[in-house]
Amino acid sequence: MAAPAINEADEQMIMALRELVEDDEDDGDQGLEGDLRDLRSMAAALEGAESLTSQSWNWVEGVERIARRAAGTLARMAADIQRGLSLVARRPGEEAFAAALRRQAASTGAGLADAEWLATATRRLRERELRRLAVAEHVAHPDTASFLGHIARETDASLARGEAPAPEELALAAQVEAAAVRMEQWLAALAARLRRGAAEFAEEEEEAALVAALERQAAKADAARAAVEAFTASVRRFRDAGGSALPPASGAAGPGHAAIAVIYIVVNFVILHR
Repeated sequence: MAAPAINEADEQMIMALRELVEDDEDDGDQGLEGDLRDLRSMAAALEGAESLTSQSWNWVEGVERIARRAAGTLARMAADIQRGLSLVARRPGEEAFAAALRRQAASTGAGLADAEWLATATRRLRERELRRLAVAEHVAHPDTASFLGHIARETDASLARGEAPAPEELALAAQVEAAAVRMEQWLAALAARLRRGAAEFAEEEEEAALVAALERQAAKADAARAAVEAFTASVRRFRDAGGSALPPASGAAGPGHAAIAVIYIVVNFVILHR
């Protein structure tokens, strides 16, 4: 039986496949397929975790996007390889190329399976975390906001009395401010993730309760972030006052001022460092 006729587009595809096979043989590494297997192992390890940290959630979201793109690329590549193989399999003198394409088809198929598994696994990890957060009692402890609000008021009252921050207190305040900003960023990211999750499930009628719960939790995260931002602003005012305010007449910091310095230590190392 004669080999099927090949049009110009098919000929260009076959040329691209020759380059693909040659590049893989020259490189001698696992390429994308090897990377996917490594990512798959890391995702499998996260399946045993009770919850996702902020860093692991970032990783899961990023890897899910990578896996979905990779699956699309590998699916198209697999189709091209099968098409190319059907065109050259019966060509005289193409036996070696056909054999290389078969090996490439097996490798690409394995990579596609890994990419599809990875996309499904990371999606499952995100969904599991969203469902956990939807029923969590708190996304940020409510006492944190009230405590930080109290310290912000005490800080401003200290400044109103003209108490000047000492150098060591300013250094501590800088650490507290940096930690507070990190907490703001964490809460902002959390609210965004919760809303993205709600948007994903919004089209599924049976998930209406989950969508409502995620939106409520996102609102709580926003409220907590607003409280932290107000606290951060008070710390900045405290730092800005360094060197500009006069100390009390006795030459020593007032008792409220000293208490703020102590409480900043608690805030920094217990509340803000999650």
